[in-house]
Amino acid sequence: MPSLGGTARLVVARALSTITTNQNAIPGSFQSECFGSAVYPSHFPPFFWCLAREYSVYIQNFSTLVFPRRLPQATSQFPASGSPLSLMSGLDALLNRPRPSAWQRFVQQPCIFLAHKLYTWRQIIPIQPIHPVSVVCISDTHNSQPALPDGDILIHAGDLTQSGSLQELQTAVTWLRAQSHPVKIVVAGNHDLLLDESYTGHRGDNFNAGKAAGKMINWGDIIYLENSETTVTCANGRQLRVYGSPRSPRHGNWAFQYPRSKDVWTGATPKGVDILITHGPPRAHLDLQRLGCDYLLRELWRVRPKLHVFGHVHEGAGTEWLQFDGLQRAYEDTVITGGGFWNLLWTLKAFLLTLFGTAAEAKHLLVNAAMVGGLRDDERRRPVEVMI
Repeated sequence: MPSLGGTARLVVARALSTITTNQNAIPGSFQSECFGSAVYPSHFPPFFWCLAREYSVYIQNFSTLVFPRRLPQATSQFPASGSPLSLMSGLDALLNRPRPSAWQRFVQQPCIFLAHKLYTWRQIIPIQPIHPVSVVCISDTHNSQPALPDGDILIHAGDLTQSGSLQELQTAVTWLRAQSHPVKIVVAGNHDLLLDESYTGHRGDNFNAGKAAGKMINWGDIIYLENSETTVTCANGRQLRVYGSPRSPRHGNWAFQYPRSKDVWTGATPKGVDILITHGPPRAHLDLQRLGCDYLLRELWRVRPKLHVFGHVHEGAGTEWLQFDGLQRAYEDTVITGGGFWNLLWTLKAFLLTLFGTAAEAKHLLVNAAMVGGLRDDERRRPVEVMI
């Protein structure tokens, strides 16, 4: 008969070797204690209690042992593996799966999750412009034509089309030209294939003819920027320098993309621009903490525009004020390095310093203006209106 200590070691070994996980089995009281009732809690969680879960996969696996999943007694009620019915059921489950919960995000990357919480709890005082200019921001419309509010400037940050065909592009440009905004600025996205002269992903006479016709698109009063700059004069007399680029890190075989390891941004953006428009996001900001570009983030620190509009990562849609301070740097380092206990402590230190310091005005605004969302792009969002 094994000793009590031996039995304990067996239990622990079984817990740590368990591969199957079940987040839903974790009691609700346990989740609410750490995360509150909402995805973004209003209260400060027991921080050092949460730090003990740096390697929280152990706890997740242990929960499977303590709260085992109840499996169905009979398997005949399920379709056979590999059958058309099972494949359709699996596809339907994939397309309709819910967004990750706060607990799931914490378990996956605990230090990044906590660092992001600290970063979002910082004090923000948005700047109040003296001679404001209203900017309507949209991106990733993918052939949709949402109703747009009036404004001084309309910005579209790419992905006008879904498949990049000539008909889609012509329809999108015609719709944008019909808008009443005095200034309309557009950059392309990775779906706007015909606008990328170097794109060779689709071959054939029809596509090549479409690319040739794409060069003949009549943009009308739309300012189309492709790694280029323009200066616009607003109705109140203000002049704004704008730089736009369609680039985004490679994901699949699409247009205007570059290898993620390649630096295409350093020195690319003119110093002193007021508005930066890119299709892809910078790393760690409105990009799900993983899909943005490290080099674009570094360029953002160098240029520091008043407004940066982008899209591409549909689920990252939203706005965020930047202060380019120590807390932002610590948070970004935590994200870029993949977490880490010491990075998290550095972020905590920077956060505590902001609590005892004087809050400065935030003068730099990020906008992920993606208009569609959901796994099938079946969700529709409202345009983002900002004042600069």
